[in-house]
Amino acid sequence: MTDGFRRACLIAAVVVGCTYSAFQILHDVRVPVQLLPGVAARVNGHQIDADSVNRTVAGMDARMRGPEAAARHDVLTRMIDEELLVQHALDSGAAQTNPEVRAALVRSAITRVNSEAAAEPVSEAELSQYFAAHREVYATAASFDVTPVYFEGEGADDAGDTGGGRAGTGLTGAWGRAAAARAAIDAGAPLSQATAGADPLPFNAPCQHVTPRTVATYFGPSIADAVSRLPVGHTTEPTRLGNGVVYLYLNNKTPGEIPALAGIHDLVAADAMRDRQEHALEALLASLRQSAHIEFATSPSSAPPVTASR
Repeated sequence: MTDGFRRACLIAAVVVGCTYSAFQILHDVRVPVQLLPGVAARVNGHQIDADSVNRTVAGMDARMRGPEAAARHDVLTRMIDEELLVQHALDSGAAQTNPEVRAALVRSAITRVNSEAAAEPVSEAELSQYFAAHREVYATAASFDVTPVYFEGEGADDAGDTGGGRAGTGLTGAWGRAAAARAAIDAGAPLSQATAGADPLPFNAPCQHVTPRTVATYFGPSIADAVSRLPVGHTTEPTRLGNGVVYLYLNNKTPGEIPALAGIHDLVAADAMRDRQEHALEALLASLRQSAHIEFATSPSSAPPVTASR
């Protein structure tokens, strides 16, 4: 080993030792870094926006905020702590195992998609196109003027009458009187004459300008559906109602109407925006499905399709 080589090794050892000593001395020294404008701090590579700090400080109660510099320091410290906790939760696998964390992430993703989709207002052209495609949704319901014709049963019901049939001595007379009055109406007799022997309803029911929903509430969905298809001047089929029999005579029908777009502009605009957001979410999911590698434990025939719905 030559003297030159020994000298070189000695110099190298000194340099390494000095470097290591300097590293230990400076290990706990935080060297200021130059961040981009608008960035208040960076935590493990994740940036904290200065605007977020400013908005939080501005929203604080002035009586509790104190000096602005101190408030900014406190807010930024809290945001750094939150970011550290979020990163710790993600590193620990909470996003994969904790249902609450997963639900929060899903909500956050959907909120972001909705916000991006709503960044631009719905244009008048888009609004008109949406309304043209969904006009029937905004149609007002048809309304009816009806006359309920009710016949009370006489005496107690037979146990064999389960509510829809004609069995039972208590309802036999009611069914017969209802059929006779209905036949007289069909033959052209005036309604008041044909129903002279009818009984009062056991409740007060609206008769004018009633919607199908109202008819269903008072007399049942089957009668409401029958009235919707009934020609004016005709009656529905007799139906069991409590301890009696009822049918409805249709005096008049007002068909539903589709209002002009100008009259429901804000309602349609809100619906069009929701439709845009739903399509944006569908497009995102379609893109994610196409780029993802998804494997199923079930057989190919029973596995759900990994395609966009639209």
